[in-house]
Amino acid sequence: MFQLKNKIAFLLFVSISFNLVSQKEIRLNNLSACSVLQQNQTIEESRKAAIFNLKLLALQEAGVSELITANQFFDVKKGSNSDKDEYYESTFADLKGEISKFTILSFDQSVGATGEVNVCVRADINVIKFDLEPLSKTNLLVEGINSRYKNGDPIFVKISSPSPVFYWVFLIDADGNYSLLHPLDITQSNFIDSNKMISLPEKSFNWNVTTSNKEGEKNGLLFISYPKNVSISTQQITDFNSWASWYNQMDYTKRSKQIKNFLIFNP
Repeated sequence: MFQLKNKIAFLLFVSISFNLVSQKEIRLNNLSACSVLQQNQTIEESRKAAIFNLKLLALQEAGVSELITANQFFDVKKGSNSDKDEYYESTFADLKGEISKFTILSFDQSVGATGEVNVCVRADINVIKFDLEPLSKTNLLVEGINSRYKNGDPIFVKISSPSPVFYWVFLIDADGNYSLLHPLDITQSNFIDSNKMISLPEKSFNWNVTTSNKEGEKNGLLFISYPKNVSISTQQITDFNSWASWYNQMDYTKRSKQIKNFLIFNP
């Protein structure tokens, strides 16, 4: 969970229309996938594994076969490295496409022929398939995020960019909620000039982490950069689908996203 000094009121997301530039959106309805419930694994963990498998299936069904990165409980290989995160909403395919909408319809369980318990998920999924490779996007340099924070600790980050861009910062909490942290309104600038270092949050705000989970809670900060400013409001973003609708207004060859994950622990 996350607390801001200035509280944000979240309203229901209102869908907005946008034109997809050099993109094709593929709708896959009533798609399903399963995972086997492992020993010492909770139902919730197995459901997240099933969701991950379903997103991989959706990307494959849409013809997206490029390098896939994912945020989950288990390792997903990315080149010669290995990432280990938690948020299934952040499952993306590099270069050739990504999931733009994910609506869970149902979960169910069944016993297999050898006695294994299968945990399955069914969902409606949209996948955007790209025509061109993104060659001109600018990645922010993000510094100062720790891997672990104690309950109540503040977060401070520094960002810079090799070229002038606009940027946005979102929180993804353990429940899959998305929150816009910066900019909160039009009075906050979200422009960064080339090779200039910016400290966040601004002095009038505190980004403090809180959790009541004794086992720790995984959160993440999602950073977006783009050469043009795109209108946004705190009321607009509540979950992955509302975030993706806003994000897909941008030309995919020029936008950039990166997530920095951390654990909040309650000693």
